[in-house]
Formats: sequence, structure tokens, C-alpha cells
Amino acid sequence: MPARDFLHDTVRKALVKDGWKITHDPFTIAFGRRKVFADLGAEKLIAAERDNQKIVVEIKGFSGISNIDSLEKAIGQYLLYRSWLARTEAERILYIALDTEAYEDLFTDISGRVLLDDYDINLIIVDPEREEITQWIS
Repeated sequence: MPARDFLHDTVRKALVKDGWKITHDPFTIAFGRRKVFADLGAEKLIAAERDNQKIVVEIKGFSGISNIDSLEKAIGQYLLYRSWLARTEAERILYIALDTEAYEDLFTDISGRVLLDDYDINLIIVDPEREEITQWIS
């Protein structure tokens, strides 16, 4: 099992504050002979629909050699996880969670926004000081 990202506890607390119940820590995705571990699985009761919304969250601190290097790895990981989840637990929606600083650096410019569109990437933006979700991007 991989080491936890430095934002792990912050994102977990932010999800709980937002009304999510953490169901898995980590969330195992098994497909064929392979197994990977996303950071969190969570559920939230949607009263209007009388149903649970289920998500899987991969937390990224973007603390590697460079933010672009970390972004390359995060997108590859996201696409792999999404492919396997579609075949094993299609009701779950995959998100990458990152802090506001990384979001502003990577995704507020056209070079990052096209990646969100082209690869249909869902994001959770977290303010690490307040331990709160500031934005959901789907």
C-alpha cells in the first residue's frame, strides 16, 4: 500500500465537514490480476433522490520534482483508476483532490483547463488552512 499524501488528513476532514461519510481508507480497486489503492471512498445521502452518492478520491499534493511532472503522473493514475472503476463499481465517481495553490498553478490557465475537458477529470479543491472544500469541478 502506498504512503499517504501530506494532504490526506486535510481532505478527509474537509469531506466529513461537507457531509460525506468516509467508507474506505484506502479504497481498493481490483481488476483482473491487479490491485491499486485510491486514497478514500465516501458516500453521501442525497435526500431529494433518496439515494447515496458514492465517490472515490485520489489525493494529490503535487510535491514532486515539478508540478507538471506530478500532473503527468496524476492524470495517468486517474485514467487507470477510472477505467477499472467503470468495470467494477460504475456507480462511483472518481475525483482528484488538491489544494487551492496547486489548482491555481495548474488549472486556471488554458493549458490546464483543456486537460479537465479532454480527459473529463473531476476535481475537489480544498483550502488546507480551513480544512474545507472550496470547489467541486465535474
